[in-house]
Amino acid sequence: MKDFEQHLTNKVTKAINPFHLEVINESHNHSGPSDQSHFKLVIVSDYFNDLKLIDRHRFVNQLFKEELNSIHALAMHTYTQKEWLTKNNNYPNSPKCSNK
Repeated sequence: MKDFEQHLTNKVTKAINPFHLEVINESHNHSGPSDQSHFKLVIVSDYFNDLKLIDRHRFVNQLFKEELNSIHALAMHTYTQKEWLTKNNNYPNSPKCSNK
């Protein structure tokens, strides 16, 4: 895991101690010179139990306020444990980049 991926992992873990967390670097699927520009987060936490989806995403955006200045895209998939189990531990694939 590269430093930036580890940084994102550490920050989420420290903030909400998730049940499940995946930080996926998808930069290789996109054009451009940076290998640290596109990330997908899959976060499963009971912290989200009473939050609407928009509020979960606002939480993540606020958590990574500084980091969003240096990355191009951050896909977020935020679930409660109950939702995660209902989805059979599965999340959507990211769309293909139009330049690849």
